[in-house]
Amino acid sequence: MNTETNPSSSSRNLSLRDIALSGAVALVLSLLINWLIVFGANTGGIAPELMALNYGPVSLFTTLSVVGATVTYVVLARVAANPDRLFAAVAAIVLLLSLVPDFTVIPSEPGGSLVAGAILGAMHVATAVVCVGALTDLRNRR
Repeated sequence: MNTETNPSSSSRNLSLRDIALSGAVALVLSLLINWLIVFGANTGGIAPELMALNYGPVSLFTTLSVVGATVTYVVLARVAANPDRLFAAVAAIVLLLSLVPDFTVIPSEPGGSLVAGAILGAMHVATAVVCVGALTDLRNRR
């Protein structure tokens, strides 16, 4: 069987450099999107006292999330027959879990509200979509 058409063979042949480059692209796109959302929230006067909705924490947690997603993809690419599908499933589960504090903790934080939680949730969704799109598209670039 030709390795170019066999997903399990090509997924195991992905270089760490390719995955790291895709992770870097995901990081830049996620940061830009989330900074635009923070800018819009700040401009709209939504939760100005809420620390979680400021550039510093958003940048830190976006970076940690994308690095975590990239490392997860590296591991799955080495051990799974279909890393793209498994990564998408793991990303969906992590995304759902990440939304819980947005709607349970953030509304009770100083300056927080359900609207602020929804905005943070939108950032989580954007980052997840970017990571899944950037990391699972690796084989199409070869």
